Amino acid sequence: MRKFTHIILGLLVITLLFPAAGFGWRGDRPVTPYGDFCPECSHYGACRFMMSPEDAEKALESYYGKKGLDVEIEKTQGRFIRARIVEGKEVVDEIIFDRRTGRIRSIY
Repeated sequence: MRKFTHIILGLLVITLLFPAAGFGWRGDRPVTPYGDFCPECSHYGACRFMMSPEDAEKALESYYGKKGLDVEIEKTQGRFIRARIVEGKEVVDEIIFDRRTGRIRSIY
């Protein structure tokens, strides 16, 4: 029982001393809110049609451009696009974009 208490206490100390606030966050707010949607599609998770990779890239650039961020497309596979969100030279988030639903998910 005592060993278990020490483990829990150790994990608590590590959590307090080394918060992971830098991952997927820029300052005090998230770069990509959990489960956000592309403004080119509805908020119900459905586009009228599956976006082409070029249209999806433009939509992501528009979405993140309003936040003062740049998008670097890493990979397009099937209906998904994997991209890095960059501020200056620093990667502040990595996302998966679903071209069919317009859903943007942080994977950082």
